[in-house]
Amino acid sequence: MRKIIAIALLCILPLSAGAMEKRDTMDVSIDELLMTDAYLDTVNVKKKFILNDYTMIGVQYGVGINQMSFNPSKRQSHLITPRHFGIVLTTYGKIFGYMPYFGLETGVFYGQDGYKFKPDPEDGTYPYNVDHAVECVYDYVEVPFMSQFHIDQEHFKVMISAGMYGGWRYKVHRTWEEGYDYVNYTDNFYDYDIKLDYGLKFGAGFGLVFSPVEIHLKGQLRYGFGNIYKRDYFSPDHYRYAKPLDIEISLGAHFHLGKRTGKTRKVLKQEAYDMVYNPENTENSK
Repeated sequence: MRKIIAIALLCILPLSAGAMEKRDTMDVSIDELLMTDAYLDTVNVKKKFILNDYTMIGVQYGVGINQMSFNPSKRQSHLITPRHFGIVLTTYGKIFGYMPYFGLETGVFYGQDGYKFKPDPEDGTYPYNVDHAVECVYDYVEVPFMSQFHIDQEHFKVMISAGMYGGWRYKVHRTWEEGYDYVNYTDNFYDYDIKLDYGLKFGAGFGLVFSPVEIHLKGQLRYGFGNIYKRDYFSPDHYRYAKPLDIEISLGAHFHLGKRTGKTRKVLKQEAYDMVYNPENTENSK
């Protein structure tokens, strides 16, 4: 009897082990891991936003609200100049390899500035003028060098910029006080006029991003260090100063010259290289 029981147990144990092994295998079978289309449609996979180093080129157009910082002071109106446009080159990079908040901006711009005086409300005369000119518009070309702090989201960015500019006034047009008409200098510079312009620019704005295009709306303050005329031209004992103080509002379209987000060609080439020559790095990255 004992021999019969022992033989029966020996026959049952392999069957039990096989059943357990089969059960374990079925618990993780591929059939139970398959997901329906309805389930997959409801899955929300959040993609991490990673900003690359990239460069863009753009064009912009704007208007200027112009005055001069006069000393001695003069009573002025705002001179509105509608022609401000140029080509912009912007490059973004990471500080210390991981802080994607900084960029550099330069370009070539055409713009206008100048001054406009207010008439006396009682008699309509102009107690303030510059050699009997009551309005003056200068045309200039300018090259700025700006640093930019920016914060980006997938389709939106905020920008703050500051830097220097250098420019050259190449054209002038004056409007004269009634009773004066110096025809020779209506569209010509005086000998004491200074054409070189330089100073500081500060700006802020935001952008809408639909890669590979960004639309920027910006406002900038432009303060010139250079005088528009020689300070001693009127009197060697009493200096006169007039420096640009302008506000520019511009709208621009900028085009990416590289991938703003996602894996760049450089990253893909490195990954392909690692798969062939450094497979252990590929396994570790997984």
